[in-house]
Amino acid sequence: MNHRNCHHPRERPWDNCHLAIQWMGIQIPLAWSLGMVSLVGLTDPKRAKRILANRQSAARSKERKMRYIAELEHKVQTLQTEATTLSAQLTLLQRDSTGLTSQNNELKFRLQAMEQQAQLRDALNDALTGEVQRLKLATAELSGESSKFQQLSINPQMFQLHQQQPTQRNMMQQQQQQQQQSQPQPQNGATTTKHDSNQ
Repeated sequence: MNHRNCHHPRERPWDNCHLAIQWMGIQIPLAWSLGMVSLVGLTDPKRAKRILANRQSAARSKERKMRYIAELEHKVQTLQTEATTLSAQLTLLQRDSTGLTSQNNELKFRLQAMEQQAQLRDALNDALTGEVQRLKLATAELSGESSKFQQLSINPQMFQLHQQQPTQRNMMQQQQQQQQQSQPQPQNGATTTKHDSNQ
């Protein structure tokens, strides 16, 4: 609104003065007393109504503005409270995130250790399996050599028995011959007489 000088010669002194009073909830220039408003109403009712309507509209606008400012202040306070709460929650979440990160790193370390143990266990199992197979082969070879050795140990005994049997026969024959030679031979006459008697 353009404010004009109160002492301008072409304007009435109550038109645009900066000082005002409250009248019926409306800001009215201080120079505009109730009597002046009534006077304007008598001389120019339309202008007086227009002035009052403008003042009422300005008052309502100011009231709306004050309510809006109050609402904004309330919203600001609410947002500040929410910001404080969210900041506290963010601090807790960051702390939890730090703890979870530490736990995650620890779990990764444990997992790596378990994987290494599994690899070592697999390698050990492979080595043990190979050793068992080698021992089985060695045992089979030893068993084959033992059976061959047993066969070889039995065959000389059989050979000795085969060699001993003819020797024993020869000895028995020699003993029989010696016995026959050691017996006295009978005379011819006695032999003949004995032969005749037998006849």
